[in-house]
Amino acid sequence: MVYYKLAMNKRNKNQASPVINSVLLFFLSYCLGVLLHCMIHELGHVFAIWMQGGTMTGFYFHPFNSCLNSSTYVPNHILLYAGGAFLGLPFTIVFMIIALKYRSPVMFPFIVTGSFGFLHTGIWMIKAIASPETATDYTYMIELGTPGLIIFITGVLYILFGVFSRIYFLPLAGIDHKVKLRTRIAIYLLGIIPWYILHGLYNIAFNNSTLIILAIIILPELVYALTEAGISLPLQRKTKFFRKIESKSIKNRHFIIIIIAALLLYLIAAVTNALFYFKP
Repeated sequence: MVYYKLAMNKRNKNQASPVINSVLLFFLSYCLGVLLHCMIHELGHVFAIWMQGGTMTGFYFHPFNSCLNSSTYVPNHILLYAGGAFLGLPFTIVFMIIALKYRSPVMFPFIVTGSFGFLHTGIWMIKAIASPETATDYTYMIELGTPGLIIFITGVLYILFGVFSRIYFLPLAGIDHKVKLRTRIAIYLLGIIPWYILHGLYNIAFNNSTLIILAIIILPELVYALTEAGISLPLQRKTKFFRKIESKSIKNRHFIIIIIAALLLYLIAAVTNALFYFKP
């Protein structure tokens, strides 16, 4: 009887460990991946400004949100606003090619970079149609002559690509067709929502936001996390395409590499903010 209890305890511990590792990998992937997306997006605007003869005068890399830049005067051109959205496409393709080659959990933050970027860029494109009074890159593109239908279709394609690309690479985070629905929901919620809680607390502490910002930030992401977790299971179980990558075991060395990369990226952001102070 004692041996049986010890065996069951060991089995439960072994089952819990991969789940905890997946949760931690999701959280760290957001810490690294979202800031990397924001920096890539902003560099897209930088290239567009340089191509038009402008000079950068300031940056602000937000640790959780959209980044900002300032520059000398450049002509008001569609490329100026489109650069941020479209630079992410080649980067995402490169990240996915590397992830397909090495198939390591270390690559999952870069998958998050692409999927997060495509999803949120797509949402902002659709918002430009639904709420044209909101000033975004894409409302300016429409004002400069880009057909709204093109923006809308591109936004839908970006959202679909962002969702399905991450589902395809979920095995890198230890989530394959064998992982039950309640387990993957727990991984999504415990791995993603804490990052958004930190996002809200940051805005409360440094941007003078009220507590309602927590609900504004968390509720949409809660719906999205539950939706993606829900559709990922039947896709993996019923479609061979989403089972091409085998589930990977997440090791401590993977966490160490991701943490070091995240710390370096935040250091680069902090130094850039200090050296190129952004003046609205």
